[in-house]
Amino acid sequence: MTHPDHAKDRAEARRRHRIAAKERAAAEALGITPVVSAANPAAPTSSPTGTSTSASPGGLGFRAALRSSATRAPIRADLAYLPRLLRTRAFLLPLILVSLTTVVALQPGVLASNLAQLAVQSILLPPAFVVAFLGGMLTRRGAWMIGGLFGVITYAGSALVGTYGDLTAFGSGNPVKGLLDGITANFGNPGALITDIYGVVAAGILAGAFAGWYSRFLRAMSPNQPNERDRRRIEAERRKGRR
Repeated sequence: MTHPDHAKDRAEARRRHRIAAKERAAAEALGITPVVSAANPAAPTSSPTGTSTSASPGGLGFRAALRSSATRAPIRADLAYLPRLLRTRAFLLPLILVSLTTVVALQPGVLASNLAQLAVQSILLPPAFVVAFLGGMLTRRGAWMIGGLFGVITYAGSALVGTYGDLTAFGSGNPVKGLLDGITANFGNPGALITDIYGVVAAGILAGAFAGWYSRFLRAMSPNQPNERDRRRIEAERRKGRR
């Protein structure tokens, strides 16, 4: 092979190396860790179908995501995390939602509205699946505790509405009124009250645990995309490199 051929081959190798390095940098910017070969560390290893492993934008497969999301709850670590959990949006946003619903439902004549009755039924009445699921989806740990806490909190909100709310706004035979009356009637029966609280806590824990599992499952199935802060940092570095 002549000297010009050697020079051409070296130039072509350098060009491929630069292209592979750019592809690898782009993959790492998206949060994807490329698999490199020992022969060419800059180039990602190709799959048997000819596509690059690092260029795959998807997450895990369905079965792999299902297995990885079903984990044992670290109960002691979650309990130690509880004080911090109470200061996160996973607790504060559902708490604001429950508080607003309770305050609005206590206003005279409000419960005559079908929308207000739907809000009370969906957010306050046991087992309060909506707020437990919302809180569980917003946290990455302790979702079962969020569900248990809101089981008690929503039960207390229902008791306030059932005791001080304008229940005359309900029509005859309204199921929401029947549930509120049942909650307030159990205040005079300690055994029934304890049974109620046990039931709402257990249901809330199950709802929160399901939300936590579903959140992990979605993260495992979804692409590992950078967050907004990472995108801004990457764009700033690119602009600096062009100067």
